[in-house]
Amino acid sequence: ELTTSQITGILDQLVDAGSLFLTFTGGEIFLRRDFAEIYTYARQRGLLVKLFTNGTTLTPKIADLLAEWRPHMVEITLYGATQETYEQVTQVPGSYTRCMQCIELLMERKIPLELKSVLLTTNRHELDEMRNFADRLGVRYRYDGMLWPRLDGSCKPFGYQLPIEELISLDL
Repeated sequence: ELTTSQITGILDQLVDAGSLFLTFTGGEIFLRRDFAEIYTYARQRGLLVKLFTNGTTLTPKIADLLAEWRPHMVEITLYGATQETYEQVTQVPGSYTRCMQCIELLMERKIPLELKSVLLTTNRHELDEMRNFADRLGVRYRYDGMLWPRLDGSCKPFGYQLPIEELISLDL
């Protein structure tokens, strides 16, 4: 894993090369102890930052930082519309509640927010509910049904992928 100074050095190179947009993604970005320092540095350098998160580790302190140094956008992955489905996908008890708390923290601070989902056989039945939830919040929603092998080469994720015909019909 890169050190803070290595990352800020890369950010300097990106700015010097004329980059304007930057996306922080993970794993889970808020798990880094130095997230606040790296994020603030990127914003101070003038980068428009988008944050991809599952929303389960955002703290009020980080939400306050984001309110002070506004991101271009925060995208939260929504794994289901109900606690049962969400935690069936994540296999982490309490993750649904923490995600909903994160959404609330960001909405309270009027931080630009979008919701997205990985559409799976286990959450497909809640697609309309996830869309409706985003509509009620007044935020954009999108989904993606394409899955990829794990980094270790395991093809286990493909067991949860919707048939391509269904994905196409949903898009149409």
